[in-house]
Amino acid sequence: MSHLSARLPARSVAVARGAGGDPGALRVVRGAVLRPADIALSRETQVLVGAVRWFVGAATEDELVELLRAGPDWEALLEQAEREGITGLVARALEGLAQRGHLVPALGRWHAATRAVAASNLSALSELAALRVMLRGEGRTVILLKGAALLDDEYGGHVGLRPLGDIDLLVRPSDLPSVAGWLRSRGYEPVSSSSPFFSRGVVSFDLHTEIVGSDWVGRKARAFRLDPAALWREAVPLEPDDPTTLVLSPVHLRLQLAVHALKHSYSRLIWLVDLALVLRDAPWPTLLEHARASGALRPLAYAVSALALLLGLRVPDAVREELPALGPLERAFIRLVARRRGVETPGELLVALSIPGALGKAAYLAELVFPRRHALARHYPLTPSWLLYPRRAVRLVSLGLQEGTKLWYRRGG
Repeated sequence: MSHLSARLPARSVAVARGAGGDPGALRVVRGAVLRPADIALSRETQVLVGAVRWFVGAATEDELVELLRAGPDWEALLEQAEREGITGLVARALEGLAQRGHLVPALGRWHAATRAVAASNLSALSELAALRVMLRGEGRTVILLKGAALLDDEYGGHVGLRPLGDIDLLVRPSDLPSVAGWLRSRGYEPVSSSSPFFSRGVVSFDLHTEIVGSDWVGRKARAFRLDPAALWREAVPLEPDDPTTLVLSPVHLRLQLAVHALKHSYSRLIWLVDLALVLRDAPWPTLLEHARASGALRPLAYAVSALALLLGLRVPDAVREELPALGPLERAFIRLVARRRGVETPGELLVALSIPGALGKAAYLAELVFPRRHALARHYPLTPSWLLYPRRAVRLVSLGLQEGTKLWYRRGG
C-alpha cells in the first residue's frame, strides 16, 4: 500500500500547502481498519478506482492495464466517470495506455467530455475574476472554498481535471448584500428569493456565511465547531498580490473538505480524490489537534477509512491509531461508500455520532428530518407557513425513493 504522507509522489499535481508534522509524537489510541475483502466492485468501477489510484501515485500503469484486460463496458465507464466527476483524470490515465495493444479504444468522446469540463470551469473562473475586480474596488474579502481553491495547488492548474459545478465562496454576513447585488447586476438569479445560490447559464455561485451547514440544521454547529473568526484570521491569499480573495488555512481546508464530503456521503469519487491529495502531506499532529477541538475527528476518520478501503491509501500507523475506532454502523457506511452506490443521505445521519450525549444526538436527528420553520421558509419561499412541514414530509418520501432506487439499480457495484 502507498502512504497518505510525504511518501506519495506528485506525478500530475503540485505539493499541498502546509506539509510537515511528526506523526511519531502522537498519543497511541487503538483504531479500526477495514479490509478490502469487504467490498466487491464492478469492472467499470475497478477501472475508475485504478485510474484514480494511478493519478494520486498509488498504482502503476501495469496495474491499470490488468484491470482493462477484463474488458469494461466503455459506454458505462464514461457515464460513470462523468457521474463521479473524474472524466478528465481518467482520460489522462487512458492516454498513457493508448499504445498498449488494443486495450483502449478511440478517446474522442473522453477528450470532448474533458474539454466540456474545461470550458465550463474557464467560464466560472472568468466570472470569479470579474468579481475579484469588484472586491478590490470596494475593499471586501471572500474565501474561496472547495474545488476552485484546489485547482492550482492540487490539480496543477489543469482546469479539465477537476469539475467545479459552482464557485463556493465564504462571505462575511455584512458583505453578503454587496456580493449578491453584484451577481444580480450581471444577470445571475437566485433559485429562490432568499437563496444564496445564484445561477446564470452554466455558471453558478454559492454564497456561504458558515461552512458546516448549520444554516439548514442549526445543531450541526454543535457537532463541528469551526470558529468563524479563526477561519478568517488564518486564511491566506489565493495569490500573493491580491488580499481580497483568500483560501482557508491548510488545516481548516482539510477539515472543511472532510466535513463537506461526509455531508454528501462521498457520493462522487472526485471528493475522495480531493481528500487524497490534501491529506498526503498533512501536518498530522496539528490536524488531529484541530480536528479534536472542533469535533471533526470522526469525519476525518471516515475519510481516512474510505481512502484506505477504496483507494488503498493509508496514513502512518501512529496517525491511524490516534483516530477513533469505527463502530458497526460506521463500518457499514464506509463499505457503502466503497461500493459506489451514489447515495447521499447516510453521511448526514452519521453526523449525530459527533454530537455528545443521547439527547443531543436525538435532537440533531429530529432537526435534520424536520428543520426549523425559518429554515424551511427560506428553502421553500413560495410555500405558505402552514404547508411547510407537509411539504417537507413529501420531500422526505421522495428522497427515500430516490436513495432506494440508487441502491437497487447500482447494487452490482
